[in-house]
Amino acid sequence: MVKTAKAIAMTVQEMVTKSTTNPDELGILANQLTHDYGQLAQEAKPAALTAENEEIGSHIKRRVQELGHGCAALVTKAGALQCSPSDAYTKKELIESARKVSEKVSHVLAALQAGNRGTQACITAASAVSGIIADLDTTIMFATAGTLNRENSETFADHR
Repeated sequence: MVKTAKAIAMTVQEMVTKSTTNPDELGILANQLTHDYGQLAQEAKPAALTAENEEIGSHIKRRVQELGHGCAALVTKAGALQCSPSDAYTKKELIESARKVSEKVSHVLAALQAGNRGTQACITAASAVSGIIADLDTTIMFATAGTLNRENSETFADHR
């Protein structure tokens, strides 16, 4: 989902560039933006359902919906600029819409990050436990081989 959100941000930036250099290509970019947003919306459903709590899930949904409204406005501005490529006011509106969409992408990413805090904590804890288990396995291996035996006749097996 993060990858798709970043793809949207890149497409938006490209739309700003093409608005001044080649407005004829805005239709292709608007299509790409629409496709990427559709994919993001599909990916947001399971992300919202598996969020830590219902509040975070609804926050993710709300941010994705706001992004959708921003994308729709940007596509509309791109169409208007294609109709009149030399209109400076329309270019300005497109750039402003693009800025809003970029801002909304960052809001979506922030909402996703808030939803992942618990998951990230579990991953960190699992990694720490895995490291401890590996250390214990190594110690057991050396002890079984007899390299950790004391000078007296006691063996690891006696204590195990």
